[in-house]
Amino acid sequence: MTSQSIDYQELLFAFRQGAIQLINEKQELNQINVFPVSDGDTGSNLASLMETILEETNDESTSVIEVFENIAEASLLGARGNSGIIFAQYFNGIYNNLLLQEEKSSVKSFVTSVKLAISEAYQAIENPVEGTIITVIRSWAEALNKGDQIHSLENLLPQALIETKQALDNTTRQLKILQKNQVVDAGAKGFYLFIEGFTKAFINKQAVDKPRERLNESVKIEISETLHRNSSEPKYRYCTEILIDQVTQTKEAIQTKLSAYGDSLIVSINRGKARIHIHSNQPDQVLDYLNTVGQPIQQKVDDMLLQYRVNTQKRTPIALVTDSIADLPADYVLDNQIHVLPMNILIGNTSYIDKITIQSNQFFELNKKQSERATSSQPTLKTVKNLFSFLETKYEAILVITVAGKLSGTFYTVKEAAKHISSPNTRIEVIDSKQNSAAQGLLVMCANEWIQSGIGFTELVERTRRKRSQLKILVSVDDLNPMIDSGRIPQFAGKIAKKVNLKPIVSLNEAGEGTLSAFTFSLEGNEKKIIKQLKKMHKSSTIKRYAVIHANSEKRALVWKNELIKHLGFQPSYIMDISTVIAMSAGQGSVAVAVELGEGADLI
Repeated sequence: MTSQSIDYQELLFAFRQGAIQLINEKQELNQINVFPVSDGDTGSNLASLMETILEETNDESTSVIEVFENIAEASLLGARGNSGIIFAQYFNGIYNNLLLQEEKSSVKSFVTSVKLAISEAYQAIENPVEGTIITVIRSWAEALNKGDQIHSLENLLPQALIETKQALDNTTRQLKILQKNQVVDAGAKGFYLFIEGFTKAFINKQAVDKPRERLNESVKIEISETLHRNSSEPKYRYCTEILIDQVTQTKEAIQTKLSAYGDSLIVSINRGKARIHIHSNQPDQVLDYLNTVGQPIQQKVDDMLLQYRVNTQKRTPIALVTDSIADLPADYVLDNQIHVLPMNILIGNTSYIDKITIQSNQFFELNKKQSERATSSQPTLKTVKNLFSFLETKYEAILVITVAGKLSGTFYTVKEAAKHISSPNTRIEVIDSKQNSAAQGLLVMCANEWIQSGIGFTELVERTRRKRSQLKILVSVDDLNPMIDSGRIPQFAGKIAKKVNLKPIVSLNEAGEGTLSAFTFSLEGNEKKIIKQLKKMHKSSTIKRYAVIHANSEKRALVWKNELIKHLGFQPSYIMDISTVIAMSAGQGSVAVAVELGEGADLI
């Protein structure tokens, strides 16, 4: 009997329904995610991949090969996490092998390609581990290829689904960590859920069932935390993923080089693009190397250590989120489980993640080599949605404090993403700090302390809104060029100021807009004027705390610190490098002081 042809519309429908089936179960996948790292985000990562596939396959295809081409391309773009990239490599492997088949739309060509693609999926993984998604993928593909009568998918898919379920159940016995927690592998279950939705849709020609009614969130959280306590802290902190184009090295060469930077390495290369996944403590060095073998066009870095601690010992039922413009010490952010949305910095053709793959001191060195001015961009809507997807499965409420809306569109992007929170039991509030840098950081510190004290969410929001007017930042600028280039100072006024060597003091007004509050003729004059202003504030309203930040000017910042201790009588809460985004406009050598005044003060 000859092999039947596959109807491309039915195939695409089945793929899309499989994607929806997986998305519907992302919370459960997050909760059982204990391998290779107990970071509780496998469901969110796989859901993100499936959402990309749904978005990129909206336009109707005209053939089976076109369906696979679109899915393969979407997979590389949307892959996240270990399992997501293995998924993507497998889909790309099917497409690559289907291209080699004579009858590209036949059932025989399809089942042959899904089996041949297994080797490509294995080759992408540095150290394949059985009892994970790769095992279940192989079981499904081999089940489809059993026997000689390969002619109808309707006949093959049901039995293959049964054998895939058996392989999934067996993962519990294949890995000690899964056996200890009595769960199946999360990535493997994600693949099974996809195949289950795919099979039902292909055979019955009907959409998958609607999502089940959500279980009580507190029960889910309790179950999840019990599981994750039986796992160990991750060896490497950052789950780093980078998509590069115009790749000049082989998969093997890239694997050899990157293996020194961490573990869980996966390299997926197709049609000149490569998706890299690695667990590492040095995401900046990973990106530096990949810059030499291609053009990075997309990157993501997740803090697995923070996710692990949230899963195993969450401090509060309220999640606190800010963006990377808020200057706070890294240890404070980790210890207090504060979630940070990263800004992106574009230098030349490469995009960097603020405070992860680039620091402000590195920025000045890299920027010297470029003819064009570096630019910054806010977190994408998809990035914010992905974070919320994780947080809504862990917390009862989410408070987000963003950089001033007058300085960035971040506030509006986060507000839009908040509309997509799918859990009806998760409250969310997004607050425009009307501040930036350390002033925004101090506001986050205040909110964190109130959360730790156990106050209710409504009161927390009200206090945070009131506190905004009791914060101030004063920035002493050395180099005027970045401020002129960024439009903070008009070109004409900037040229005059440069001629007479004026040094501006920059602040923010009540609306959160940048303002030039004063000029002096020297940095020493700036320092004296700022300290005089702070002494006056302290006398009239009492400065509760303050922070000193700088743009690659630690010596000058330490001088300021000593002067402020002398005049205010106490140590700063912290001293640190300024956000790279702020450093871009403030310029190298800038030093700033942010202060929090006591209750009742109305500073701006």
